[in-house]
Amino acid sequence: MDISERKLDYLFNKNIALDFHNSPRAVQNAQQMKRLGLWDTPEDRELVREHLQQVVQTPNNVFERFTKTFIDRNGTIGESEIEVRESLLAGASGKFAKVKSSWEVMPDGTRRFVSAELYGG
Repeated sequence: MDISERKLDYLFNKNIALDFHNSPRAVQNAQQMKRLGLWDTPEDRELVREHLQQVVQTPNNVFERFTKTFIDRNGTIGESEIEVRESLLAGASGKFAKVKSSWEVMPDGTRRFVSAELYGG
């Protein structure tokens, strides 16, 4: 599976381009991370990475599957198969957050982490 460091930036609201979609969600995710007691440190990034790796290896947590149609930079229309998986992320604070993580299913069957939303109260 592929989990880029840049995608983890999104969860910790680090170096996010300001726009109407990404900015509010990145702020929400970072607030949830802080509530969990997870900070933008190498150790906590690794904890989140390990959680996401386990999510993909769990066969019965697929919440939704769909095909996303897009136009790439060259104007070519393409499609991606997407899985949305649900999990619970435990934090150092003893609190939990529900995580909805989206994964692109690659032609060889591997998964590429696309995004995540954290919920909790």
